[in-house]
Amino acid sequence: MLAVNITASMKGKLDGRDGSDIRACAEKWWAISDTTLDGYADQLVAVAGNEVAGMFTIKNWRRDPAADDKVVFDLAPAPEWQWLVGQPSPVTWTRAQANPVRKIGRLIAESLHSGRPHHIDAGHGWSLDVEADGRSATVRAPGPAIAITSIGTGTARIALI
Repeated sequence: MLAVNITASMKGKLDGRDGSDIRACAEKWWAISDTTLDGYADQLVAVAGNEVAGMFTIKNWRRDPAADDKVVFDLAPAPEWQWLVGQPSPVTWTRAQANPVRKIGRLIAESLHSGRPHHIDAGHGWSLDVEADGRSATVRAPGPAIAITSIGTGTARIALI
């Protein structure tokens, strides 16, 4: 797993950005050695402001001769990692830190994977992510806004508004 710092490329807040903006910032012109790519180029964490902005599977990569042989990634969405978006990055950068690429080792990646919520696609665009400890859950709706319309003993009713 690799992490790339796209903070400078994003030029502003992540709110309102869609995945294509984040993907465009994450996919190209990185100075990475072949050895690092061979060992770590399976998943890509796009980080902005030390927060996970996007998660991608690296389908392939190539060197761009027009950009000093810097790396261009062929990225695909990584649905099994989307729960990390909006969370603090597993690796961080300090202000003015030179290298925007960081390796995420196997132990950290496995730790992240074991902490992922249990995901259920409930249908009609609704989904539920139950945290690994089972103490909380996130509901995702097909619309931009939801309301909790009633709360009972251990039950919350949620509706689109």
